[in-house]
Amino acid sequence: MSSPDQAQTSSKGLLAPPFIALLTTEILSNLGQTCLVFALPLHLLNISGSASLYGMASAMAVLPSILLTPLGGALADRLHKQSTMAVLDILSALTAFLYILISRKIDPVFLTVTCMILVNAYRACYSPTVQAALHCLVDSKDLTRASALVAQAISLVGMIGPVLAGMVMGFFGIMQVVGVSALACLLSAAWIRIAVRIPEPAQSRFQGPRALVSHLVADTKEATQFLIRHGNLKVVIGLSLAANLIFASYVNVALPYMVTRTLGLSNAMQGLAEGILACGSLLGAILVSIRPAWFYLRRIPMLLSGSALVLLPIAAGLLMHSPTHVLFALVTGCMALAAGMVQTVNITSLSYEQIHTPARLIGKVIGLTNSLCMCAIPLGQAAFGPLIDHCPMTLIITGVVMVTLLTCLIARMAMKPDEQSAGRTHLR
Repeated sequence: MSSPDQAQTSSKGLLAPPFIALLTTEILSNLGQTCLVFALPLHLLNISGSASLYGMASAMAVLPSILLTPLGGALADRLHKQSTMAVLDILSALTAFLYILISRKIDPVFLTVTCMILVNAYRACYSPTVQAALHCLVDSKDLTRASALVAQAISLVGMIGPVLAGMVMGFFGIMQVVGVSALACLLSAAWIRIAVRIPEPAQSRFQGPRALVSHLVADTKEATQFLIRHGNLKVVIGLSLAANLIFASYVNVALPYMVTRTLGLSNAMQGLAEGILACGSLLGAILVSIRPAWFYLRRIPMLLSGSALVLLPIAAGLLMHSPTHVLFALVTGCMALAAGMVQTVNITSLSYEQIHTPARLIGKVIGLTNSLCMCAIPLGQAAFGPLIDHCPMTLIITGVVMVTLLTCLIARMAMKPDEQSAGRTHLR
C-alpha cells in the first residue's frame, strides 16, 4: 500500500498539487530576488551618483549567472531538488537580512555590489533546478505547456516586481524593499518544503564532498558529449544563441536609445516601453500554453525569422520621418511583437531539450545551454553599442534582419528528418 507521499509524487499533470506548488514557489522566490536585483543597483546609483559604477556593478552581477549556471544544472541532477530550492531561498533571505543588519557598518558600495553578486549566484543555481523538477512532475506531453506556464510566471513577476520595489523604495526606503524580498524568499522556502515532494533519481545520493565534485565533473563532461552527439539539439541551441546574440542584445541597447535619444522622450516613457515589451513576452508565453501543438522543432526557425521581419516597419518609419508618437508606437509595438515571438522560440527550444534529454542529464544540459545563451547577450550588447553610435539605425535593423534570416535558413537545412520524426512520435 502506497504512502500519502508516494501518492502525491506519483500524480503528474499541470493541475496536480506538486506542479502548482512548484509554480507558486517559483513566483515567490522570483519576486523576492527580482525586487532585490531591481532595487540594489538603483540604490547604488543613488548613493554613488556614478553611472560608470552602476554599469560596472551590473556587469559584475551577471558574471555569477554565466559561470554558475552549468554548476547549478549539475547540482540539480545530483542533489535533492526540493531541498536545494529551499536552501537557495533561505540563503537569499539571509543575505537580505545581513544587508539590513550590517549596512551601517560596511562601505555601502562594496556591500551592495556583494549582495547583487550573491543574489544572482543563487538564481543561477535555482533556475536549472526548477527546470529539472518539471521533468519529474509532468508528463512529456505536458512539458511544453509547463515550461510556458513557468515562463509566464517569470514574465509576470518581471513586470510586477520592479513596480512593487519602486513603490516601496519610494515611500519607505531601500531597507524596506530588502525586508520584503527576504520575507518573499522565506515564504518560498517554507512553501516548497510543505507543499510538494519531487521524485528523486537514485543517483542523487553521494558520499562526501570529494565524491560530489568527481560526479559533477563526470556529469558535466557527459552532458557536453551528449549535446555534441545530438544534431538537432545543437541546431536548437544555435538558434537560441542567435536569438540572444542578435535580437535580445539589439533590443536591450536600441530600445532605450531610440526612446530617449532618437525620439527625445522622458525616462517615464522608457519605463512604459519596457512594460510594453514585457507584455509582449508574457503574451508569447500565454500563446504557447494555450496552443502548445502549434510550436515544435520545425517552426523554431520560422518564428525567429518572423521576430526579425517585424522590425522592418521601424526602419520604414525612420526613413519616412514619421511623427514622434507614430514612431514610439512602431518601436514599442513591433519590438513587443518580436519579443513575444522570441519567447515562443525560447520555450519551444527548452521543451525540446527537456523531451530529448535523458532525465539524469536534464539539469546539466539546461545549465550549459542557459550559460551559453547568457554569454551571448553581453557580447551582443558590446557589439551593438558602437554600431548604434556610428551607423544609421535603418542600416542596423536591415543587418539584424538579414543575419537572422541567414542563420535560420542554415539551421533549417541542418535539421535532421530522422530526429524530427522521433520528436513528433515522442510528443504524441
